[in-house]
Parts: sequence; structure tokens; C-alpha cells
Amino acid sequence: MTLDEALLATARKAGTASSAAQEQADVAKAVYHHTVLRLHRAGGSLREIAEALGMSHQRVHQIVEQSKRTERCWFCGRVAADVDKMMAGPAAVICDVCVAEAQVGELGDCSFCSGTAAVFSGAQARICRSCLDFSAAVISGAASPR
Repeated sequence: MTLDEALLATARKAGTASSAAQEQADVAKAVYHHTVLRLHRAGGSLREIAEALGMSHQRVHQIVEQSKRTERCWFCGRVAADVDKMMAGPAAVICDVCVAEAQVGELGDCSFCSGTAAVFSGAQARICRSCLDFSAAVISGAASPR
């Protein structure tokens, strides 16, 4: 039996779109969970966060605990337990190792400040020189977080 080439092309296109949509959904979920963790670390109680987001405080607790266990550098993929410190931006996390080793090059949008500049690109995010310098200062204790 010969496969219908038009249907096969449609299936391939749909498969590619599905994979891209799943990747976007995974990134959006990670950003959401990380932001919930950041709300908690900024002093929000589980109940306050739950009420503001329209969910149970038990679910917020699950998200916070899971996020703590799975927090990874968006540049190299190292988990928090494998590095000394992590720096969280609004849409990405970078470890102290990547901050120290980063080489800024190509032009792009920074995942930390949303500005367009020469950036260091990682697996899931980009960071500009200004945000790298700020992250290095925070990690070394020379500045307070924004």
C-alpha cells in the first residue's frame, strides 16, 4: 500500500506544530511555576498566593516544593544542588557557573530585562552583559536583588 503524500505531508506538519506547541507549553509552565516560587520567596504566604491566583493553597505548596526540587539553570541545565548559587530573572534562571563563564556575542532579546543587546545564549534563555554583571554582583553579595 502506498501512503497518500498529501496526507503524509499534513501529518508531518501537524507533528511539527504539536512538538512546537508542547515545547511552548512546557516553557510557559516552568515560567509560571518559577514565578509562583518567586512570589513565595518574596514573602507571599501560600494562602495569599493561592487566593490571588484562584487556586488552593495545597496546589501552591505543591508548585513551590516541586519548583525548589527541579530548579535548573536555563543556560546549562545544572540543578540548584550542583551549583553554589542561582540567579532568577523574570523569565529565566542562571547559575553562578554560567555567569562566570558567559561570553556575550550575538544580538538578541535578554530573558532577564527584555532588552535587545548582545547576549549569551543558553539552552532555553538569553542574557545581556548588563544582566550578567548584575547577576554576578548579586551572586557575590555585592548588590541587593532588584
